[in-house]
Amino acid sequence: MPTLGAMRKGATALATAALFLAACRGGDVAPDPAPTTAPTPPASEATPTAETATPAPATPSPTAGAARPAPCTAPDSFAPGDWPHANYDPAGSRATFGSSIDSGNVGSLQVAWRYELPGGGAFGIAATTPIVVGNTVYLGDLQTNVHAIDLETGNRRWMHRVEMWTYGPSGVAVGGGCVFANLGGYAIAAYRTLDGERLWDTKILDFGGAVNFQPLVAGGTVFAATSSLSQPGARGALYALDPSTGDVRWSFNTILSEDVWGNPDINSGGGAWYPPALDLEAGVSYWGTSNPYPYPGTEGYPLGSSRPGDNRWTDSILAVDIATGELRWGVQHIPHDIFDRDAVLAALATLEDGRTVVISTGKLGRVFGLDPDGRVLWDTPVGLHQNDDVTEFEGEIEVMPGNAGGVVTPIAVADGVVYVVVVNAPTKYRPDVPEGVGTSLGVHPSQMVAIDASNGEILWETDLPGDAFGGATVVNDLVFTSVITGVILALDRDTGDIVWGHQAAGGINGWPAVAGDTVLVPVGFGEPGFLLALRLPR
Repeated sequence: MPTLGAMRKGATALATAALFLAACRGGDVAPDPAPTTAPTPPASEATPTAETATPAPATPSPTAGAARPAPCTAPDSFAPGDWPHANYDPAGSRATFGSSIDSGNVGSLQVAWRYELPGGGAFGIAATTPIVVGNTVYLGDLQTNVHAIDLETGNRRWMHRVEMWTYGPSGVAVGGGCVFANLGGYAIAAYRTLDGERLWDTKILDFGGAVNFQPLVAGGTVFAATSSLSQPGARGALYALDPSTGDVRWSFNTILSEDVWGNPDINSGGGAWYPPALDLEAGVSYWGTSNPYPYPGTEGYPLGSSRPGDNRWTDSILAVDIATGELRWGVQHIPHDIFDRDAVLAALATLEDGRTVVISTGKLGRVFGLDPDGRVLWDTPVGLHQNDDVTEFEGEIEVMPGNAGGVVTPIAVADGVVYVVVVNAPTKYRPDVPEGVGTSLGVHPSQMVAIDASNGEILWETDLPGDAFGGATVVNDLVFTSVITGVILALDRDTGDIVWGHQAAGGINGWPAVAGDTVLVPVGFGEPGFLLALRLPR
């Protein structure tokens, strides 16, 4: 997928670029006007003191003769119109009811500003969601640069330059007067919200892999993770950090086998790509985990035979104690996965009777509802499925969901309904060729699917005009998404009808934040990429 592990692991940037560029030249929805680049700020506010990442932490000097409070401990005060976390709240709902945007006025959204994001790579420059606190937008790009932007004008407040490329989604978290961000794919760093000064950074590659994660800060803890990718011997891990010092409070290795199932020179797996869903009252964090490697196999070891067994805890939902990092329970959806069907997304749904349902999904194209003790309540397939239950094969086989398909971007939950976007992209595999021999985008429409969180019943499903990597975001009676060709869509939450569309001047593989009367969409594939602000007339 263009933004996440699947596209990074399988599909080519050339195919993605060709698709969105062709579509961005036409369409029947309103296009962006000519670029309105934000004015360049004075040098004094354009960048913080340190412009490039170094392994050593940058600790501010204490004020002479005065006690200085610990950094990143200021009390938070989030307004209803903010977008304070990656998925709006610690539970991962991606649903806001503090916005003035609804079905009655969405058609009047217009471009307010564009903030340019130069640079980028195979997966663009922005494949994440911004954070909005007060009148400031915070964004981490795919070079792990950190931007602070004026919400009203789109002018830069400050920028901390790192310019070290990562797969993403990457991104930032904000809390306690600090911005927490992926640093170069190897660490988590803390920056002052005031001016972007780096306060600390902590390397978290104890078990190999890389940081491709958007942190979450809540309940006095910074949550982060690594993903193994196909790096031999790497085992993806989950982390809890002290927000004031960056000290690691605990880490949890998602791979139980220290020798990576007997072949550390070949195998790897696990970790997380997305923030956990938190139940702060119960003290539990719910994490979705990544797949094992190689898949489906490699030379001499077809069909995952280099990694015998179920390969726990890949393709799983894990309940991890927030205070101690101990595993309360785990459910593995796909033992011994050979088709990259990771289950990296988690959220919490609250039913009308007050019960909590843990939602788990991912590229396997199935959505699970579990009770907080780990009992599976329901299992609902979504999207197109073809040969994905095969465990042995010869020659070449086409599988859906492929390694860029299924539910690959964040879901939304509101009023007991789960909203997921499904990409119906097939991948062709051979038993001993790692990561497939080709993924086909643009073959089938994606779908937005609404599911009753109490029983897993599909309430409606709507075809989308292209490959949708824009996640699901609930705003009052609407649910927003986007497709890789740059079309931003709003659907009626009750019916699934598409009620509004906007053609951005570039391809999109990130998901929006909504603050008051403004929708903020990362447009990662552009010349250059940019953050787009759409706003109601005032």
